[in-house]
Amino acid sequence: MEKVKVAFARIQPIPRAGLPDDIAHAAVFLASDEATFVNGHDLVVDGGLSGGRMWSEQQATWAQIRESLGGA
Repeated sequence: MEKVKVAFARIQPIPRAGLPDDIAHAAVFLASDEATFVNGHDLVVDGGLSGGRMWSEQQATWAQIRESLGGA
């Protein structure tokens, strides 16, 4: 698990691995009155890993993750 945390900290704009609280905060927001006008939206909670990056860059990033974890 520590390898995963380090890998994600290096490759995403928010330099740390995601936490369960990150997902919980998003869920609480969506369940709150502040989100009453939100509908039909895919809320991505990934520390900026996928947002605004070219496909080839995303694929290179995933290859780095697999390599750092000892996979092929």
